[in-house]
Amino acid sequence: METKLPKEVVLKAVKNCVDVYAHENDFTVDKSIPGYCILTVEGTSSMDDWVTNLKFLIRSDDTHRGFKSNAMRTLTNMVLNYESLCRDRILVLAGHSLGGATATVLADLMLPNTPELHLVTIGSPRPGGRGLRKRLKDVDHLRFVHGSDIVPKSPPFLTGYVHTHPVIHLEDVNPTRFDRVADHNAADYYTAVEKLLS
Repeated sequence: METKLPKEVVLKAVKNCVDVYAHENDFTVDKSIPGYCILTVEGTSSMDDWVTNLKFLIRSDDTHRGFKSNAMRTLTNMVLNYESLCRDRILVLAGHSLGGATATVLADLMLPNTPELHLVTIGSPRPGGRGLRKRLKDVDHLRFVHGSDIVPKSPPFLTGYVHTHPVIHLEDVNPTRFDRVADHNAADYYTAVEKLLS
């Protein structure tokens, strides 16, 4: 696993992917580690989020239309809540599931003005096509997949969707037969990443 990020930052980003679900907003901004700002986006938590996930038939700029609209909503909410990302800190975008895909699209939107940004995603679906992958090819992205999690296999490859970076496969922390849905649990991702980095 190659990254410029310290282990402490990677673990904090993954932990925030678990904890963001308890917050009122669909994102958190964490500046607890000196020199870093971790923006974490919430994954699927409501019926509206499932509708967003299903908008894969139409792409905008070779990006999943639903994920792009979710990214724009997150940016708008940050402005409305006066959240600052601190330009003097290294930006880390993180998310689980829909949040991981949204964080990837946010990276695409922010990259022209934020050349040093990093991505940490867990259980993210494919966010777009080859054009998106090409634009993000130089971004440091830790793309974790736990066990046999089914979500990273969507939307279907045959529809032109791809991941932007290679997978970092995490050992299944609760191995049972036919657990492709159970392997998507964010808390299990944290346990598996903690084990990988220890």
